[in-house]
Amino acid sequence: MAPSDEGYRQNGGQTAALDDRRGSIDAWLDAIIYYGLGQHLLLALPMLWITFSAVVTPVAVTTSAIISLGVASITIGAFRMGALSVGPPWHRIDDNELGLGPDAGYGFLVRRAAYLNATLGLGTFAGALADAGGGGLVGAFLVAGGFAFGAILALPSIRVLPRTQSVVIRTLYYVVSLAVVAGTTRVLDLSIGMPSAALAFGVVCAFAIFDVGMDLR
Repeated sequence: MAPSDEGYRQNGGQTAALDDRRGSIDAWLDAIIYYGLGQHLLLALPMLWITFSAVVTPVAVTTSAIISLGVASITIGAFRMGALSVGPPWHRIDDNELGLGPDAGYGFLVRRAAYLNATLGLGTFAGALADAGGGGLVGAFLVAGGFAFGAILALPSIRVLPRTQSVVIRTLYYVVSLAVVAGTTRVLDLSIGMPSAALAFGVVCAFAIFDVGMDLR
């Protein structure tokens, strides 16, 4: 059964303490593991598949993926708990009613999936390059963790920008992320990679196109 989110509802832009679990260890674990890590395991599954199918520096890739996932999940949890704020509120995944349309439940899930996949991909493979390039674990942590933290931190602000600015920023972000993933993993080279990984890459591209395309209609 999904844990209650009542403790995280906001009132007037500030997180309200609506039950006695607010601020407790259980509430933090719910926010980080269930809503942070769980959100990635659900929505970023295509990039996770690409990551763990990588045949190039697999140890460095796995290490960076774990760091990126961990930092992103903790950052999402901190947003949900009200411990982190950048002005615009964090748009909770469970605040949406399921329905069709670009901003309804399913549309929101696809758009969030595009951003999470891009963030996981960029953090993971840039971190792996830093690790393999001589930076080791410290380099992987700084690069993968830095990209993950910065990207999640920036998401609420990006979403409230004027449409044109938001589209340009997200388009550039997706292009850079997908280029890093494709160039590092050679995921589209079926002579060395898995066809399922190439298919997963196509799914991530489709997510990104949907996210940007909905604002260009």
